[in-house]
Amino acid sequence: MRSFRPAVLLIVTVLAACDNVQWGGADLHVVPPPPPSGMTEIEPDAQEFMDLGLPRAPVLFHVTRGERGATLLPVAELSGDTLRAIRRPAGVSPEAYESRFREAVLQPGAQYTLFRRGAPVGSFTVQGQGPITACGVPTATGTVTAVAAATDVSEFLAFQRGLGPDIRGDYNPPQITGSIRRYASIVAERLVLQAGLPRPRSWPGAQRDLQAIDVIPGGEPEMATTYLSGDRLGIGAAEPGGYSVFYLADYEVRRGYQPLYSEVRNYDKAGGKSAPRVVDYLDFSGKEEQEILVQVYGPTQSWYEMIHRDGRGRWVKGWQGQPCPGGAATPPAR
Repeated sequence: MRSFRPAVLLIVTVLAACDNVQWGGADLHVVPPPPPSGMTEIEPDAQEFMDLGLPRAPVLFHVTRGERGATLLPVAELSGDTLRAIRRPAGVSPEAYESRFREAVLQPGAQYTLFRRGAPVGSFTVQGQGPITACGVPTATGTVTAVAAATDVSEFLAFQRGLGPDIRGDYNPPQITGSIRRYASIVAERLVLQAGLPRPRSWPGAQRDLQAIDVIPGGEPEMATTYLSGDRLGIGAAEPGGYSVFYLADYEVRRGYQPLYSEVRNYDKAGGKSAPRVVDYLDFSGKEEQEILVQVYGPTQSWYEMIHRDGRGRWVKGWQGQPCPGGAATPPAR
């Protein structure tokens, strides 16, 4: 992806563009005055990027791989310490947007640095064209090269090489401990009862995702988990009365695992299915704080959200992508 700097007004003395006058053996160059204040000259490419709605900042990608190969899916572009959605503007033709997006962001042979659990673990190389998302954004297919410890990892976060955060260190993923397994359903049940919802028939059967994460330095690993009732963790309709429970929890010596962030979504009252799960985390803003990328599954498509710690130390939803109308090609659930 090309990077663009803000347009700057320069006065350059060029013989071919100026009036030349000889006076007493000296050459005088008459330089036209600068444009009036407020008239900013925009580079043609920058103007085109604005008109087409193409990303002009580094893009965060979600890479998934399976038996049929790997897919690179644009999630959002960086905007300070948060994200900005990527989508085709309403007035731009699908063909023009796809063509210019692939040329600017997904060129064949382009390489992307892969991250997992906050550490660089390999690279992705674009080899072909992937499907179009519901927001009209192209994706790419390619190959993944990862360190030995990440050979079995099925998904990553990624930035185009040279545009991502400058992060070093070895890949050392936290492991699911006995305490995590013991407290996962206890915390989920407490949240369900507080929300006034019925318990599922089986807590182990309702658990759809359980991960050990490391977003707070020191101590026991944190955990992220998703429980579903009357639903599955993927795109598709839920049963009547379905709900999701999603939370991040930190370990306290006296109290065990306690929620840092939680959501209980009653589909009947929330306007439909929304089943979240953690994709991964990375300090992509450079604040020395981990940002957590979440993928949310709905009835016909999926979208992304970001959870991070705000200035008061609270874990909050810092960005929420919106589902786009129409059908879509989205990465499958693990």
